[in-house]
Amino acid sequence: MLPVVIDTDPGVDDAVALWWALTSSALDVVALTTVHGNVDVDLAAANALRIVHAAGRPDIPVAVGEAGPVGPAPVTGFPLWIHGADGLGEIGLPPAPLAPVDEPARALLRRLVDARPGELTVVTLGPLSNIARVLAEDPSWASRVRGLVALAGSVGAGGNATAAAEANVAHDPIALATVLGAAWSAPPLLIGLDATHEATLSSAEVALCGEHRTPAATFCDGPLRFYRNAVGGPTGEVACHDLLAVLALEDPDVVQVEELPVAVDTAGGAAWGATVVDRRRVAPATEGFSRWCVARHADANRYRAAARQLFGG
Repeated sequence: MLPVVIDTDPGVDDAVALWWALTSSALDVVALTTVHGNVDVDLAAANALRIVHAAGRPDIPVAVGEAGPVGPAPVTGFPLWIHGADGLGEIGLPPAPLAPVDEPARALLRRLVDARPGELTVVTLGPLSNIARVLAEDPSWASRVRGLVALAGSVGAGGNATAAAEANVAHDPIALATVLGAAWSAPPLLIGLDATHEATLSSAEVALCGEHRTPAATFCDGPLRFYRNAVGGPTGEVACHDLLAVLALEDPDVVQVEELPVAVDTAGGAAWGATVVDRRRVAPATEGFSRWCVARHADANRYRAAARQLFGG
């Protein structure tokens, strides 16, 4: 099993992704850390605890992370119209009979990776504020992470939080700039809107979820219907972004990847928070860019098959 730490801001699509990871036979979720993004950081932690409790995994520690961006950001509010005031589609879940650990997220991330150098993969489903804080304290930490998968950015799909910026970047572009510039042991994987807009749930997967065949489906049904009503397309398809990031860990073929130089606009203008990818085939190295693996496309059929598996199809 691949040991992973998931940094998250649940959030409806985070909830679906976490259920996949927590019930996967291929992934060993070592810990969850929470961050501001879809909801405030304390509600993110409360929702993470609700999910691990419902999934029967109260053994997984949940640590509270950054409540805001490490630098100026074009978006600072929470998209409650997408995720609901409770972050989980207004389903009215009671609090879990669990509590976050006393250790802050950045301390937990440092300790876990340092104890198992070269073993842990970190997956970020929200703004990269926690990771940036860790790197500010210890830049060498990146070299001890086995792999990083970041749900962030967009190459050619434009933004969704602003005209230019994808939501996780819009909430903390300085954090992404810090993470891009770190000395990772291998080029991280950036999964942005180009791929997640192709990996959508169709009306068939949403309907299957509503049949409550599995505990994951029972939990996710209400949140997913709220989310679909907010952001679903005219054909009933909905981009459940975060699921693609965790799925790519155990099924790399679900995304088509190209190694490319990546940067982020932190200047504060109309393109503030945009991810910039240099797609020139013959060009000198450009200052401020870092070579990452960029998910350019996704296999919608593989993605939907995984969702059907999660929901009992």
